[in-house]
Amino acid sequence: MTPTIVEYPAHASPEQREKWKLELENLYGLTCPSDPEEHSAAWSKSWYAGQVGVLDSRVKDQTRVSLPPGKHPISEDSMFVVIIASGSVVISQHGEERTFTAGSVLTLDPAWSYGGRFVGSTRLVALRLPKLALKARGYIYGSRRIMVPEQSSSDVTLLREMLISIAESRELPSPQFREKLGEQMLDMTEALLQNTTGSAVSRRSDLILVRAKATIARHLGDSRLNLEQIAAELRISANYLARLFRMEGGTAMRYVLEKRLERAHSLLKQSGRHRMQIQEIAYLCGFESPSHFSRTFKQHFGVSPRDATALYATPSTQSLNSIT
Repeated sequence: MTPTIVEYPAHASPEQREKWKLELENLYGLTCPSDPEEHSAAWSKSWYAGQVGVLDSRVKDQTRVSLPPGKHPISEDSMFVVIIASGSVVISQHGEERTFTAGSVLTLDPAWSYGGRFVGSTRLVALRLPKLALKARGYIYGSRRIMVPEQSSSDVTLLREMLISIAESRELPSPQFREKLGEQMLDMTEALLQNTTGSAVSRRSDLILVRAKATIARHLGDSRLNLEQIAAELRISANYLARLFRMEGGTAMRYVLEKRLERAHSLLKQSGRHRMQIQEIAYLCGFESPSHFSRTFKQHFGVSPRDATALYATPSTQSLNSIT
């Protein structure tokens, strides 16, 4: 897998403008309300760490607005953690404007329309996180407004420095490492969001489910993971934990299987010279054997992992959509 690099140079040609606008929609769910000035410029690099999109962008003298709800899946399915590495941006939302300068860390939900005005040169580092992955960890994100954590806290400082360093990497790590890195990013973001909103799960059962799902996410690659092991780590009875999952309409091990299949699905979609072997994916996702993985994957998605790999390698959108 190689990063996607998109450049919009000053005095861009009509062809460069069209390509850049298309990529801007696909990467960020944003568009420009009018053509940028001639001296305007932009550059971005994007890649995936598991389910998490890592974005590094330099922008000079541009105004961007989010696409209307329903016009792009990013608006409905994703949220962003944004770091202003240098420069500044004025973000408008719900009729209010806020200026964020270098060092600022914020989270926003593109389901609620917003706009950004970049005056001068600004560098952004951002994570694009699937809401379903956050929900799986027990956090249902849905804030109408930008959320800003305590900027001076040690947690925010470490997150800021780490993400900027990761974005500056010249070579991407292996698929296995990227998958683990993405899981860690999701865990840290979930903790950041909980602290930012000041919200807490009021009922003990809800809190236990949040912790149980986080435990499962950490141990997903362990083929020996079972209900008793999860319950022991949480220091509760296995029967009580099983009852909590039944209240959600399922079982703990069914949840584990679904998360393993989601991770396998994500790894199979990766392309390039680092494509993983099916056997590697099977063991990385916690399946007992490649044959067990193949059988379970086909039962769930309707195609074998090998056939799925061939479909993902095909440029046909119809082929890809058939198992997503």
